[in-house]
Amino acid sequence: MLGMQKAFMEVDNNKLQPAEMDGLKVVSFGFFAEQAHQAAIYRGPIISGILKQFLVDTNWSNLDYLIVDLPPGTGDIPLTLAQTIPITGILVVTTPQDVASNVATKAIGMFNKLNVPIIGVIENMSYFICPKCSDKHYIFGEGGAKRISEQFSIPFLGEIPLNSGIMEGSDKGKPIILSHPTSPSAEAIRVSAKNVAAQCSILAAKLKEEMQGTAAQ
Repeated sequence: MLGMQKAFMEVDNNKLQPAEMDGLKVVSFGFFAEQAHQAAIYRGPIISGILKQFLVDTNWSNLDYLIVDLPPGTGDIPLTLAQTIPITGILVVTTPQDVASNVATKAIGMFNKLNVPIIGVIENMSYFICPKCSDKHYIFGEGGAKRISEQFSIPFLGEIPLNSGIMEGSDKGKPIILSHPTSPSAEAIRVSAKNVAAQCSILAAKLKEEMQGTAAQ
């Protein structure tokens, strides 16, 4: 998706050196696969160990944000993440269908039990804009993410449209926000990203307040 098929990660002073593209530092198990389409067939404990290495044995240096792309639902990886590093929060990404919403709500329930804050929810493939009439068509249903937002009282942070340009850009390794920065899809992603950043700032300020209150006691 980032055009990094030939990326290579070096090791320096026993630390992984992340690959870089357009200011993004990236670590992926795909960089270590012997073949491009080779599947990683490992049990949960091994995958958890790899995740820990990516988090603590990588020379991330100074970052604005560290984002971990998790598989949907509940499982070993989210649990390992929650137990390994302090997390600002979890961003829930879902699609409008009830089936996807059900998976998202289970993940929210799990992170609530782990006392991990929820940043908010974003709806992907939210609608399709007809190129001829400019009308919005809700192909997969409407309002799934907003219902989750209301159910759990978490912020609704954006809707990403269904757009072939996003797919084509991902296949070519050129995200639409770079290839077509003024397009409606790029603007939708930009607005969602700004909303996520704002919520992260709010959660960070809240955590700082709580820590100062605990220290005062």
